[in-house]
Amino acid sequence: MADGSMFGDALRQPPANIDAEQYLLGSILVNNKAYHLVDEIVEPDHFYNGLYGRIFAICRNVINAGSEANLATVMPHLLGDALLGRQAAPQVLASLLTSNMGIPSAPSYARSIRDAWVRRCLYKACSDVLDRCCRPGDESAAGIVDALENGLLELARGTDEAQPTTSLMGSMQQARHAAIAAAKRGSGLAGASWGYRALDRMTGGLMPSSMYLLGARPAMGKTSLGLGIAVRSAAAGSSVLFWSGEMTAPQLGARAGAAWANLSTQAVFTGRRYDIPEECDGTREILSDWQWRDLEAGERAAASLSLEIDTQSRITVAKLRSRARRMKRSRKGLDLIVLDYVGLMSAGSTYEDQRSYERITKISGQLKQLATELQVPMVVLAQLNRETERREDKRPMMSDLRDAGALEQDADVILLLHREHYYLKKQADAGLTRKDRESNEDFANRQSDLVQRVQAAEGKADVLIPKNRQGPEGTCRLQFTNYTTWFRDVDEDALSPAWVVAEDGG
Repeated sequence: MADGSMFGDALRQPPANIDAEQYLLGSILVNNKAYHLVDEIVEPDHFYNGLYGRIFAICRNVINAGSEANLATVMPHLLGDALLGRQAAPQVLASLLTSNMGIPSAPSYARSIRDAWVRRCLYKACSDVLDRCCRPGDESAAGIVDALENGLLELARGTDEAQPTTSLMGSMQQARHAAIAAAKRGSGLAGASWGYRALDRMTGGLMPSSMYLLGARPAMGKTSLGLGIAVRSAAAGSSVLFWSGEMTAPQLGARAGAAWANLSTQAVFTGRRYDIPEECDGTREILSDWQWRDLEAGERAAASLSLEIDTQSRITVAKLRSRARRMKRSRKGLDLIVLDYVGLMSAGSTYEDQRSYERITKISGQLKQLATELQVPMVVLAQLNRETERREDKRPMMSDLRDAGALEQDADVILLLHREHYYLKKQADAGLTRKDRESNEDFANRQSDLVQRVQAAEGKADVLIPKNRQGPEGTCRLQFTNYTTWFRDVDEDALSPAWVVAEDGG
């Protein structure tokens, strides 16, 4: 019979290892030491035979209560159980006692049981996909693939055995060895560089397995800073994966090119000069040869960077995981993931109908697990709610993340981007309203003060750090060039290269 036929599928039996289930239960009933060797490997749900799973659960409860699990202590809990059917409890337990194969083999049986359970889960997932493929309806192929990927991701997280515990001495020793390794790197950082000295000094670098949440209101430069972190961290020697859910690769490339060539992003998009006035007829000159050469020089400067850009819309964590793991296994490896931004990610078709809070909470938990699994830092961009706009003081606060699911709790470090100049200029452009009984002199002074504040705030940006599990809270100062939409450290020249490749990087 040919594989894959309708009858072939119908005759296939779900994977199971009944012998291993009997041998394991027999070993436990004879000597409870066998249970302690397998209690972190196998669960009652992993047994194919429901009755055997019930017996394992009874043994676990009896042992955890401080008693010995044997024929006499297990029997009372099993009598009358519906899973017995027509079988008698004494005969079932007696047959298991004869299946005892010894304590040393117990872990091997437990892993066989777990392996068969994983195979059954895969069997069910594939059967469900087959049914959905053949079922009449409006479900798209992409939706079916999405559901399968998310199901496999959840299964993958449940297949690993429990991680062993570590003593305090062992934990302190690991920390000391990590510190020695960091000291030898010469950078003074515990992890990858942000590419910005101000952020490196405040956080000690991007630490493996940590999740960094960068929140901001629209127009603050969230994407620009995220891209800047990705590019400048890559220039410092990191291998980076950057995902954008709202910009295409050419648009991101235009931003990087504008920053390198010191051009406005509009000039790079149009190929026209915006650094000189337009012609009388309203047209603008084409970029000069030296400006085209600067853009080409930027491409050469980017050639040595290990930075991959992914712009697939509505990406799921399952898809992100497969791409990140592939990059991690490559020769270049993977040192950092930057996501722009979490609100544009998908939690999978199963969760699309849920409220934003539940959907982002689901994504947040998956991202945190992914960072831990790959042991790489992850910078997650998020959009703050509108509460900032309603306050007189526009500086963002952690409470502005209230609609962002569990991101606030899952993040190891929270960074909030703020540019006061944006709000002051917006206020100045709208014009001040004269207060009741305000004199001409007072009104003029207020206007003059606003103009001075706008000028003083121009080009300045603050990155507030209200939460930092690895260090102090505080504020990092950066400078922002509006026409190139690029961030630099405050002590950098505005005309300096947008990024500098480290001597031992690339």
